[in-house]
Amino acid sequence: MADVSTTYLGLPLKNPLVAASGPLTSSLDSLKQLEDAGLGAVVLKSIFEEQIELNGFAALERAEGFLGHTEGYEFVKATSMEQQIDAYLALLEGAKRSLSIPVIASINCYRDGTWLDYARRFIAFGADAIELNYYVVGADPETEGRELEKQFLQLVRSARKAIDVPLSLKIGCSYSSLANMLRRFDEEEVDGVVLFNRFYAPDVDIELMKMTQTRMISGKDEYTLALRWIGLMSEEVRYDLIGATGIHCGDSVIKLLLAGAKAVQLCSVLLKEGVDSAKTILADLHGWMEKHGFEEIEAFRGKLAKTYKGDGSEWTRAQYLKTMLEAQGN
Repeated sequence: MADVSTTYLGLPLKNPLVAASGPLTSSLDSLKQLEDAGLGAVVLKSIFEEQIELNGFAALERAEGFLGHTEGYEFVKATSMEQQIDAYLALLEGAKRSLSIPVIASINCYRDGTWLDYARRFIAFGADAIELNYYVVGADPETEGRELEKQFLQLVRSARKAIDVPLSLKIGCSYSSLANMLRRFDEEEVDGVVLFNRFYAPDVDIELMKMTQTRMISGKDEYTLALRWIGLMSEEVRYDLIGATGIHCGDSVIKLLLAGAKAVQLCSVLLKEGVDSAKTILADLHGWMEKHGFEEIEAFRGKLAKTYKGDGSEWTRAQYLKTMLEAQGN
């Protein structure tokens, strides 16, 4: 049988399927189910820096009548924040004790700050790696794109200095020059970048006429954005590129590996079709490798990135032009 083992952030994996941060990675029972279904690693559900702060402020409001001095204010706020961190540490500790696959802690951060202390504590409790989810909407028209990117790079620099286990970034695609940012992450010596995060987005309920949010389940064709950028950049950077969003079947996994991905993150397919869908994806990967005579993943990983390295237009404009010509009947 074909060998589907690989590495992820330098960690040995039995296969390239990683359970992404999400509802299924928020409890020990579901983490065990993911391992039993064959996943090669798990990323614990993100702890949100903003949510910790908001919950701390909510605790202050509930205790407002008892806060007669500064010490009481700080005590209530710190106690609320510690409870949330302790719950996450308990999940991490239980996962490390119960699972034989790598366990990655995830932090959703939006500025350079207290989350660095969280990361150190997660490492002390045995996290095999840290994944940073960075989510900032450039909604201030007075702030230039270069300033936002400078802030992100400073955050990455601080993280790299503080974190002595493998470090990955899970990012969106809204940068003035994504290729340049990916190159600059290489300079900061990160171990991996996950392309791309599926961010919460606003929607509108037209009957109630109020704000709501979009469904977070991805569609089956959404992997193509990651496919393009992994194909363009996997031969340009030293760290691992990981595909995420819209990966629902074995075919999309194979495509991303051909483009140069080291691994892929699964979430929506596991929620929609159940965790055992990972077994089907793995079976499809095995079958394709045996059909094409590949004994190991490294025999074909990045094959298309290498083939089209000298002509990046195949990943950018060429397909657009082909589509235009086909529409014109040429």
